[in-house]
Order: sequence, then C-alpha cells, then structure tokens
Amino acid sequence: MIQFNLNRFGKLVQWSLTYDKRYYVKSFLQILVIMLLGFLFFPMLNKSDHAVGYTMSSIMVAAIFLVTIVLGSSFMFYSMENEHDRQNLMLLPASNFEKYLMRYATWILLIPLYLVAFFAADLLQYVIHWVLGHDYVVFVTSTLIRKADIMSNAWHQAPEDARRMMVHALLFLAIWSHSIYALGATFFRSRKYNWVLTTIVIILLGILQGWILPFDDPTSYEKMTTMDFAILDMATGLWIVLNFWLSYKLFCRTQVIGRFVNL
Repeated sequence: MIQFNLNRFGKLVQWSLTYDKRYYVKSFLQILVIMLLGFLFFPMLNKSDHAVGYTMSSIMVAAIFLVTIVLGSSFMFYSMENEHDRQNLMLLPASNFEKYLMRYATWILLIPLYLVAFFAADLLQYVIHWVLGHDYVVFVTSTLIRKADIMSNAWHQAPEDARRMMVHALLFLAIWSHSIYALGATFFRSRKYNWVLTTIVIILLGILQGWILPFDDPTSYEKMTTMDFAILDMATGLWIVLNFWLSYKLFCRTQVIGRFVNL
C-alpha cells in the first residue's frame, strides 16, 4: 500500500473529525471553563491590586498554550477510550503513516479551539465583571499584549550572544521534549497518562545529563563558536528525528490488546 495518498488521507481526516467530535467538544468546553474561572477568580483574589490578578490570568493562558504545544504529541490517543476505538483505527483503509499523521495532528487541531475558547472566556469575564459592577475590569487580551511588549523590551536589552544561546536552548529543548512525548505516546500504552511516565523519563535524562556534562559556568556561552552551535544543533536534530522515527515504528507495532508498553 502506498504510504501516503492525499485523497485517502482526506477521507481519514473526515472520519477522524467525525469520530472524535465528542473529544474536541469536551476539550473546548474544559478549556473554556478553566480559563473563565481563572479570569474571574484571579482579579477578585488580589483585591489590593487587580492588575496582578489579570497578570496571573495572562500567565495561565500562556502556560496552557505552551503546555499544549510541548506535550501535544502525547495527546495522540486521548480520544480513544477503549480497545474498540483502537481496533477501529487499525481497521481503517489507510496506511500506518497516514494514521500516525492524523493521530499526531490531534494537538494541532486543539490550538484553534483553545484560541476560540480564550477569546470567548475573555469576553464572558468582561461581561460578568461589568454586570457585577467591578470597575477594574479589562480584557485579558490587552494584558497579554502589554506584558508581551515589556518582555520584548527586556529581551532586546540582553546581550546578543546570550539571546542567541537562549533561543537555541529553549527552541531545541521544546522540540526535543515534544519528540520525546511523541515517543512516549506510542511506547506506553496508557491512553491519558503516558505524559506522566514520559515526564519522569525526561527528568531522569536531565539528571543524567547534569551528572555527565555539568553546566556550572553561566557565561560559558561566550566561549562557544558558530561551529559548536552547528554541531550541537545537528546532534539534537538527529535525536529529534530518531524519536519521531521510533514513535512511528512503535505505532506500527501497536497491539489492540497488549501489555504495559508496545514492544
């Protein structure tokens, strides 16, 4: 069977969106309620300075989207509540590669839903605060924009070499972690809690790295050359590709009724 066919993949997307509709609606409502409660609670909690409450609300929003992006690959099988759902997936007339792509894309489809939930929750909190007579009410969106401007100014004041190293470190750490969660999603059979086990693995890897290659000098970035960055980026990139490749291979070995791990 051809690994990827656009027409066949389109039919798989239609089937998945229909089959997982309940999951997407549930996820949307959960985030809407969480954000709305946060937007209502934090400003009222900080009665002496309501701006702090809105700052906490904006941090919550940023954290939700950041966690979704980094851990998103672990959401592959969240919509599959039993073995019957896995069996239906395995029996679909599509290649394993197409099924893997569709499962992986679950978190990508959640991003626009979370954006809609954010704007809806922001509008609702404004209306509710206004109805309750709270004169301090503002949109969380405006707070986010203001904080982003402050962070942008602080960022440009940092040394260029420090910014370059930080971008490399944070970007590759996020992508590497994302690939590890993709591997954990197909390695561990736990539908919803594979991210917990994967996080434990990441922590252990971090401890091992710190033990083997300790990073004690915070100014050591000044000693790194362009070649050092290139080698580091290449090694990390190969590791990321390896994680996704192993994740796909384990997905192909998925058992409808299996053990704790897919081996």
